[in-house]
Amino acid sequence: MRHMHMIVVMSGGVAVLAAGLHGGTLNYRNVTGLRINQNVAESLNNEKEVEFGDFDNDGDLDVVVAVAYSDFGQRRNKLYRNDNGVFNEISGSPAIPGFSGLDVSRNAFLRDYNLDGWLDIILVNDNNTAGDPGRTKIYINQHPGGVFSHFTEEGVARLGSGTGGAACGGVSIDADHDGDFDLYVGNYPGPSQDTMYFNDAAGFFTNMTSTHVPVDSDYTVDVSSADMNGDGKIDLLVTNGADSSWVYYNDNGIGSSGLGDFRYTGSTTNLGSPSFESAMEPGDFDNDGDIDFYWANRFGVGDRVYVNTGNDVNNKVVFSVLSALPASVLGTTSRKATVADLNEDGRVDIIVMKAVATNGRPTVLRNVTVNGNIEFVDWTPAIAFPTGVAHLGWHTAAFDADGDGDLDLFLGGWADDHLFYRVDGANYLEAELVKGRIPGVVDAAPASVLGTAGLGESDVYVIENAATGSFLSAVLSGLDDYRLEILDGLDAVLATVNRGGLGVEEAVQYDPVALPSTVKLRVTILGCASPFNLGGDCGVGIDDFLALLAAWGPNPGNPADFDGDGVVSIVDMLDLLAAWGASNYNLEVLIRSG
Repeated sequence: MRHMHMIVVMSGGVAVLAAGLHGGTLNYRNVTGLRINQNVAESLNNEKEVEFGDFDNDGDLDVVVAVAYSDFGQRRNKLYRNDNGVFNEISGSPAIPGFSGLDVSRNAFLRDYNLDGWLDIILVNDNNTAGDPGRTKIYINQHPGGVFSHFTEEGVARLGSGTGGAACGGVSIDADHDGDFDLYVGNYPGPSQDTMYFNDAAGFFTNMTSTHVPVDSDYTVDVSSADMNGDGKIDLLVTNGADSSWVYYNDNGIGSSGLGDFRYTGSTTNLGSPSFESAMEPGDFDNDGDIDFYWANRFGVGDRVYVNTGNDVNNKVVFSVLSALPASVLGTTSRKATVADLNEDGRVDIIVMKAVATNGRPTVLRNVTVNGNIEFVDWTPAIAFPTGVAHLGWHTAAFDADGDGDLDLFLGGWADDHLFYRVDGANYLEAELVKGRIPGVVDAAPASVLGTAGLGESDVYVIENAATGSFLSAVLSGLDDYRLEILDGLDAVLATVNRGGLGVEEAVQYDPVALPSTVKLRVTILGCASPFNLGGDCGVGIDDFLALLAAWGPNPGNPADFDGDGVVSIVDMLDLLAAWGASNYNLEVLIRSG
């Protein structure tokens, strides 16, 4: 079979592969020991929120970590400076005095609060605990001569002595749309009223709670934000424990006092209470232009996706619930989720963190949605993220840590922090495989095969020793129409997928109790995409060239008249030559035991 390299082409918002660049697959490598240098010790069982930004304006992204501990033990906040891809902690240095003290910190926001072009830090602290005395703090960036020097803590002057409350989560957004970042703090009993603070564009804040925040007595555990109803204003997703959780709409109804007002009558949607400890993370998972959200649950029901189906007559969102998700997130262990397009295919993926030993690995949910039908497969490389307690944690940030243009992962670990660079998986050309065998897939890096086939032909790939695995995820992409089947060693069909149409990606996760000892993947070409394929084999080659020459001259309606001018000519020949080569597909597969 003929082989060429491949490039990525967008078709309906989904990346497919055409002649040009090589195939490949999403994979990660743990570089924690090489790329993270801590200078402040920490204990076990920390709850962490991770955020990134370039606080020293040197062109790379730094990291701040808010560290709390649910039982009010030792906790030390973290500030890492990115030095050419190495994250050096400066939390205990004079650059940010007092930052690693014994506060119980729920969020750390890197924002330019005083609009001077340099990122400051707000640290949301729980004043129901020990600390200084648990008040929320703001660290103002000092940069004499245009060079970062240090932060000064100015919370009493800028935020007041009682900002926040018994904090358990918050967001820093431009709630009133005046060009600066405000602060919303979610609180649990002692007191429980959530609070809102507006920024005056100089980094000084005014408490707007009594006029702009709904009266509540909920146990708020997390807050996120997005324009949920598409009116151009930022709304809030408020996750509460035991009580109902809510969407708070921004300036959406009669009685509103204007932008940043969430309190007026009819401004909220009750979402129910799937879990005591949970979090909602917004994202457009079906690429339909509106915002859905992922609900990660630690206790109670399993994780689920709330799908935005449009607005009602009051301009509030109506949701449907999707619970058909991979088994790894349907237990009772999920913490926070992070949404990002990890493999640049135009669809947002999800990283779900865990914080208990049972099924404790993070889970990468790869978005394989097509035609608006939301679907995810578990795509968590076993070598980078082994099953067990090694990478338990609360939250992950996805950003380009090493400046190579793709998204890496910085995990706020239950103990210590972890960095994972995105790297290539095991990539093969079809002709390189001996008798179609793909080696070393089970509990290893995911593998990809760049293959070719003609119309009606099938390629079969063999994976041996699969019985040690508990699930298999496979993704097949290309320009043609395919059927993807999973077979056992006797060629019995275990699963099949054909989502239909040219260029439509095929994807499946097969998760029986145990896989057969030998698994096969069969790829069949059902239809050809190229208009230059005159010979019916899906590729463009000498047979098509000869067919064009045979039709040369005036020949209206002939398939070789690509430009439709009624004449098969040099113009059509040049078009055919430009499309020369095989019709390629990329098959990706991941198998792991948990």
